[in-house]
Amino acid sequence: MRTAMMLVAAAAALGACKWTEFDDLSGQTWVSSTEKPGVRSADYGVAIQRGKLTSPSGGALVVIGANQPTYSQLDYSAQGDAKLDSTIVDLGTQGIGNLDAQPIVLADPTGDNAALIANGGGSSILVLIGTIGTTAPETINLFVTPTTVDAATYVQPPNRPDNNQPQPARPLIASGDIVTLAYVTPQPNPQPVCKLVDGTTAIKPQALGAWRNGMYDEVLAWGANGKLYRYPSSVSTGCVGSMAFTASHDTGFSPGKGSQILPVDANHVLLQGHHDVQSADDAALLQVYDATTLLPVGGSVSLPKLRTAATGQVKLFKVSGTGIESSPSATLNDAQPEDNQSFGRAVAAMPFNGTPVIAVAADNEIFMYFQAKLTSGAMLYNETRQGR
Repeated sequence: MRTAMMLVAAAAALGACKWTEFDDLSGQTWVSSTEKPGVRSADYGVAIQRGKLTSPSGGALVVIGANQPTYSQLDYSAQGDAKLDSTIVDLGTQGIGNLDAQPIVLADPTGDNAALIANGGGSSILVLIGTIGTTAPETINLFVTPTTVDAATYVQPPNRPDNNQPQPARPLIASGDIVTLAYVTPQPNPQPVCKLVDGTTAIKPQALGAWRNGMYDEVLAWGANGKLYRYPSSVSTGCVGSMAFTASHDTGFSPGKGSQILPVDANHVLLQGHHDVQSADDAALLQVYDATTLLPVGGSVSLPKLRTAATGQVKLFKVSGTGIESSPSATLNDAQPEDNQSFGRAVAAMPFNGTPVIAVAADNEIFMYFQAKLTSGAMLYNETRQGR
């Protein structure tokens, strides 16, 4: 089985994307730094995500800014030079005055789209989907109750309920004990929602994932009660009343907001969990699970301070369908750290010149690792920039 790679930031949860492109992981690196370009946000880089699914020449990185929130993109030339794309979305004009400390921004596993999901000013959930460039992203308002954004994942849903038409992959959002899908505009009316339950007890998902079963994705939900559930694909299209799970397993760890379920391969996922930020402890969990049986695979890793950027490190682990290695393959640090830099508060893998490279966000600064190797000396990837 091919080894999959997982990036774990000491600061933040990762974007939901597939890490099977990585064969080994890095310690010594060749890195460039881009300071905040001409955007209004005073806190640039609170979340990052890859723009293009594949990029034979250059690459693109979506960057979210807070404190006057913005949605923008850095375009990288084949030589590694970064330039701010001319399309910048002022999120304040969309109804987003404040963002979570680490907003949810997803990459479409089937294409170039990225999706930002946030509270739309108290009355709705706002979803921005698209690629920065010639046009601004599609804006979708989901008028559901509650309007908190607790978790999200891309899913391939069944046909649209109001017209029975096939749908592309779209974000599924958990808000309280319901899930709802961001359909292609216009949204069905009323907005389809589904309450997830365990018997008669409502479940509050703190992380969502997807597992392909046939043509559509069944939904994985990691509840605040510590149980991992699998629900049928029809949960994406809404239900009358509530939806019962098809399988469950008690993980023994109660995840907080911002935890994630990340794909490893076709039948395995990685649970990345931590307690809520306001919790008195800093416990965290990394564990591979079989998506078909919902049973753990291999040993688990406890990684304290997973949600704090104060340590200023990014730890990289080898992950495969047989489990996660107990020790990191490498630890990334800024060679010239500054006070309150928040290095590692967000991490992404960005396709660049045909190779996935590591991007790390700090306070108003983006680091791009164009060459990387393991602490053992083995190369993760050689120099990726043209002309170097």
